This record gives sequence, structure tokens and C-alpha cells, in this order.
Amino acid sequence: MTLFGINYQHRQLYFLVGDVLIALLAIRLGHALRFGVGAQEKDLWGIVTQYTGASLFFISSLLVVLYLCDAYNSALDFRRRNEVIRLWSAVVVAFMLQLLVYAAFPHGWWGRSIAALTSLGLGFLLVGWRALLCRISPRPLFRRKALVVGAGPPAQLIANVIRSHHEYDGVYVVGSLDHPLFGHRRQGDFPANQAPLSPSDLPVLGTAAELKAVVAQHGIELIIVAIRGSMSSELTKQLLECKAQGLGIEEMPTIYKRLTGKVPILHLSDAWLIFGPVFSGTSRLGAAVQRLADVLIALVGALLTLPVVALAALAVRLESKGPAFYRQERLGRNEHPFQIIKLRTMRQDAEASSGAVWSQGASDPRVTRVGRFLRRSRIDELPQFYNVLLGDMAMVGPRPEREHFVTQLKERIPFYALRFSVKPGVTGWAQVRHGYGASEEDAAEKLCYELYAVQEMSATLYALILLKTVQTVLLRPGS
Repeated sequence: MTLFGINYQHRQLYFLVGDVLIALLAIRLGHALRFGVGAQEKDLWGIVTQYTGASLFFISSLLVVLYLCDAYNSALDFRRRNEVIRLWSAVVVAFMLQLLVYAAFPHGWWGRSIAALTSLGLGFLLVGWRALLCRISPRPLFRRKALVVGAGPPAQLIANVIRSHHEYDGVYVVGSLDHPLFGHRRQGDFPANQAPLSPSDLPVLGTAAELKAVVAQHGIELIIVAIRGSMSSELTKQLLECKAQGLGIEEMPTIYKRLTGKVPILHLSDAWLIFGPVFSGTSRLGAAVQRLADVLIALVGALLTLPVVALAALAVRLESKGPAFYRQERLGRNEHPFQIIKLRTMRQDAEASSGAVWSQGASDPRVTRVGRFLRRSRIDELPQFYNVLLGDMAMVGPRPEREHFVTQLKERIPFYALRFSVKPGVTGWAQVRHGYGASEEDAAEKLCYELYAVQEMSATLYALILLKTVQTVLLRPGS
């Protein structure tokens, strides 16, 4: 499912709702342990009303810390020891945050003893709730049969995604219908020698001309159109008749985007992008609000990280000759060049002989020892707050690239130029979902995520990317 531009699974929603209820129950339990079950404060509503600020902060801090600990990853089994430790670590960190805030604002909270008892009860309740949800895996009572119109790689791809995705347990792909346009490729599609997809055991049940007959024979309830290009008038007529009978009809890229959080650039038609969601940044009000948020976050971030940047700059100067900071020309919105500012992580003469080559992240042999640490911890990116304040960059957007690579990638990757419809970002959907890119293949994969963010950017997705950036730095340094 998608909400406010964010793709999530049912289990993640169960986690979230359950965690809020568990937190409320822990508040009641903490007061009961402190004052006794028969005390005057036994009513939960009375406690929450009296300590509204403390209750809201207790719940919100828990949810944020759980997210940063990757505890909303639906693939984790919270019956295992490592995941139980993950949950208890989140509870302890949230408790320490609460103590810090309560020390600064002592009025309107319930005291250390109740806070400790509440967090203790929360830990046991949270572990039990998550383990129970992992033990019982809700399954749909009824399964919808789906048919893919268009065979070949697009049909295989969407069938594999649906079968491997928990969100679509209620959909069963029966097979596909062959169509003469399914394998059409545009000149410049990337990569030219794409490796074959893993077999999906997807039977071809006939041709597109037999759509109505196949639908009736197999009891199809959902039709997935995986054709890039124009459809024949006969196929269009049959699809309309199926829709009039109550069948669901969706395009393959739409389902793929919903389930994966990225856009299948190799299987898109121009029309799908043209008539799809409005690109972010085109609304004046939305752009003004995002710019205000960018400036505030960059200003606070620059002030808070100034001591860290100063120490890092000193370490860079002590280890190798050359300036601590370096400027490099990158392309911004509408491919306008600007000077990006970063802490230097390579030798000063890193490109003297080889010229511009793909970065290998922290493992790049040209990177210094200090630079390797700066890259893994993302400290080398902190001076980009200044680029945000100047207006060259945003806090969230595609990674800024050099013109040398952009020229190559625009020739090789379809729709690559669309990433320049928005400002580049200090962080972005592709950065937190895919990590560093070191090749044209990585650039193509990252574009799939970047176009998703260009289409689906919202205040919620903006905040989620920032939170996920913190999560990535804490849990996956150097990725």
C-alpha cells in the first residue's frame, strides 16, 4: 500500500498500531506498579489527560527510535535473540532520551520511578507483541487471480515481484498473454545486453486477441497490462469490456512502483510518465515550503556539526598535503553547474593521471585513511549544508553528478535527464535505498528510485528520507 508517497506493507502497519497501543498499556502498567492497581490514578484516560506532554513524547520517541533501529523492517523475525536485543536497545535509548527531556522540562511529567517502570513494562510487552505477530502470519481468505497482458521480461518481472512480496499474498498470477509489442526496445535502452531474469514459471495462455476467452476460462479478476507502447484497437476494446464487467485493470509500472518503491525504467512508456503524478518542485507553494524546511534544517545542521567539521578538517590537513575542503563542479537542477563543497577524502593528485572515474566509496584506493573514516561516517558530506543555504542543493533529492558522467549516462539510460527536474540533495531516496553507485548499472538502478521520489515526494516522504538517512548512518556506515 502507498500512503503520502510512502510504500508500506500490512505487517509494518500492524507493527505501528500495535506499538502505540502497547505504549499506552505500558503507561497504565507503570502507574499501576508504582501506586497499586486500586490507586486513584488507575484510569488510563485520566493519566494521559493529566500528563499529555509526557505521554505524547513517550510514544513519539519510542516510535522514532524503533524506526532508527530498523525495527519496522517487515523481513525481521522478532522471535530471534538478535531482534529481541534490537527491541530492548530501542527501549533503553528511548528511556534515556526521555530522562534528558524530562530533566530539561521537569514540569508535567510523572517522575523517574514511573518512567523506569513504564519503560520496563514496555520492553516485555513489546517483545511479546512482536513475537506473537511474527508467529501468526495473517493470510487473506480469498485470492484474486491475475493475468498479465504482454509476455517476456516485463511479465516475468512483475510476476516475480508479486510472488515475492508479502503485500500481494492475495493475488495469484495465473499466466500471461503474448503481445507483438512486448519485446520492443527503444534505441539507447540500458543495458543493451540485459541479463535474463530468473525464471518465473509464468505460462503463456494465449495471445492478446484471446483476452476475453482466457479471462472467462480462468476466472480472472485482475488484469495487469505490461505493454510499453500503443495497443491495438481490438485489445483496447476488450480491456474496456472487461473493466465494464468489474475487473480490475492496472499497468505493470504502477504495481511495480507500489510494491518496490522504485520505477521500472526499462519497461516504461513516455505516456505513463506524462500522465502520471506531477513532478515534485513544480508547485510554487510546495517548492516554497520545501525550501523553507531545507534552510531551517541546513542552518541547524551546520551549527550543530560545526565542531565536528572543524576537527575533521584539521585531521585532513595533518594527514596529507592540500586544502581540507575541495570544490568540484556538479550539475544541479536543469543541469545548471554549481560548485559542491566537501571535505577532501582523497589524495590531492587523485585524478591527475586517471582523470574522472567512478567513485568506489570508502573502499576507493585513492582515499586516505582519514578520508575512509569520513566517508563511512558521512562526515565528508556535512559541508553541503552550505550548498543548501546557497540554494544550489536541497536536503532531499538525487545525488549531484559531474557533467562528464551525466553526458555518458544520458546516452545510455532512458529518462536519465528527468532526474534534473529537481534540485540535487544532500541525501535522497536512492541514497538510503541503494547506497553508493560505482558503475553505469548502479546509476540505472538509482534512477529507478530517483524517479519514484520525483513522482511521489511529499512532506511525509521527505521526513522519512531524513530519518532513514540517520538510520543508514547508524546501522550501515559506509553503505
